[in-house]
Amino acid sequence: MKKLGLMLLLAVAMVFVSCKDETGDVFTMIPADANYVAAIDGGGIIKKAGIKIENGEVVFPDSYKSLFDKALSAKDREEMAAIADAGIDFDRKMYFFGTNDYEGVLIVPISDSDAFKAFWEKNADADMVSDGELYKMSDGNDIAYLSAHHLVYASPAPSVEESTAEAYLKELITNGFKASIKDNADAMEMLDSNADMSFYGNYGKILEISGGKTAITAMYGEAFSEYINSIRGMGGTLSFNKQDIDITFKGFIDENDVTKQYEAVLGDPSADGLKFIPADMQLVFSGSIKGEELMKIDVFNTLLDNVKDNPYITKEELKEYIAGIDGPLTIGGNYTNYIINRASIPQIYGALKTSKADEMCGKLQAGINGLGLIACTKVGDEYVVNISSEYAVAFGSKDGFFYFRTSGPKVTESMYDDDFARGIFESVPGAAYMNLRKGSSANTVLKSMLPGLQFSAYLKGETIDNRTSSIKLVVEEPEGNNVIETLLSIVANSGI
Repeated sequence: MKKLGLMLLLAVAMVFVSCKDETGDVFTMIPADANYVAAIDGGGIIKKAGIKIENGEVVFPDSYKSLFDKALSAKDREEMAAIADAGIDFDRKMYFFGTNDYEGVLIVPISDSDAFKAFWEKNADADMVSDGELYKMSDGNDIAYLSAHHLVYASPAPSVEESTAEAYLKELITNGFKASIKDNADAMEMLDSNADMSFYGNYGKILEISGGKTAITAMYGEAFSEYINSIRGMGGTLSFNKQDIDITFKGFIDENDVTKQYEAVLGDPSADGLKFIPADMQLVFSGSIKGEELMKIDVFNTLLDNVKDNPYITKEELKEYIAGIDGPLTIGGNYTNYIINRASIPQIYGALKTSKADEMCGKLQAGINGLGLIACTKVGDEYVVNISSEYAVAFGSKDGFFYFRTSGPKVTESMYDDDFARGIFESVPGAAYMNLRKGSSANTVLKSMLPGLQFSAYLKGETIDNRTSSIKLVVEEPEGNNVIETLLSIVANSGI
C-alpha cells in the first residue's frame, strides 16, 4: 500500500488556499521559444475530488474513510496538514515549460511567501538566501527563486553557467519576457482551456531536439514525412469528470496541398468491419480509408514505382489492390491471455473493405502454395494455413471484405451485434474500443489475477475531426461522486 499512500499524498499536496487575486500575467513568464508548456489546475482537481480545508486541516468526504484507513499513516496525515498551510495558491494554475537551455522550469503560484519559505526550508533542510526582493536556493544544478507571488524552480542544461541561469530566472520572475508564449495563438488556445491539465508542444522545437527533418523522414518514411513536417504544434488536454477521464489531442497543421491530399484519404464512418470481429473481442481499432485518394499522393506513388516485380505480385497489381480499398480497416485482438501466458498465440481478427477482396485471396493462396513450405487449403468458403498442430491462420473474402484471423473459430456472433460498440464506429471515421465491462473476458481475467479488483469500465477513442481526436475512459458504477475517488478506491481495494 505504500505506493498508493505516496500517490494520495502527492494528490493532497495540491490542496488549495483560497486567494482570488490573479497577480500578474503568468504567461509573460513563459518565453515564446519554449519547446513545450503544460498547465495544471491543481485546485480544480482537488475541488472535483471533494477535498477541503477546514480550520487548517485537510478534510475528506466520508466516502473516503475506508480508502484512507488502508492507505495513509499518521505521519502521512501530519505531512498533509503541513502542506495545507504551505502558502501555495491553487486557485491559480501551475505551469511547467522547457527550452533548449532549460530542461524544465516549474512556476508555482504563491499566496503567502513567508509560509512557503518556512515550509521549503523545513522540508529541504536548507535556508533560502535573500537576493534583493527575492529569495534563492540552489540544489545541486537546480535553482529556485521565490517572490511574493510565485516560485520558479528550474533545471538548467549542464552547458548553462550558474550566473546565466540566475539572471534568466530573475528576469523571468521579476519582469517576464517581451517575447512570451502569449504571442503563440496555438499555445494559448490550449493553455486557456478549462481542462484540469493542458499541454502544448512546439513541433519545430521538438524537431530540432529529435534530429531535424532527416530523422523524421528516417522514422516515418518519405511518403508520410511530408505531412508530418507540415505540423506547427501539438496540444492536449485532460479532464476528470464524475464518471470518466477525458483526454483530447490536437494537431496544429499548416494548410497546403500536401495536407489536403493526406486528409482526403480519411473515409466515411463505418462499422461494417465489426461483422468480422467476435462479440467478445477485448480491443478493436478501425479506420476508414479511400485508396483512390491515397494513390493521388505523388510521393506515395514514387515509392510504389520503386517496388520490383516478382513471381507473386507486380507493382501494377499492388497499386490496383491499394486503389481498391474503400472503407474500414478493422483489427481486433484478445490480449489478456497472451500477457499472462507468453507462449500462447495472440488472437487477432481483421477485415479490410476492398473491391479486390476476391483477387487478394486468390493471390495470397497462390503465393503461399508457391513457396512450397506450408499448404494453403480451401475449407468451405475460406483458406486455412495449418502452421502447426495447434495453430492455424485463416482468410477469405465476403461482402466486399478481405478478412483474416490468426487463431480462434469462425465468427458467429459479431461485435456488430452490440449496439453500443457499433455506435462508436458508426459515428466517426476512426475509432477504438476496449471492453472492460463486467462479464467481459478482459474483466474476468484481470479479476482472476487480483480478486479484489472490482470494476466495470470501457475505453473509447475517436477522431473528432481531421486534426483532433479523443480518448475517454469511462468507469461504470462509480464509487463516490467523482472518478478520482473511484480510481483510487479500485486500486486500494485491489491490494496493489
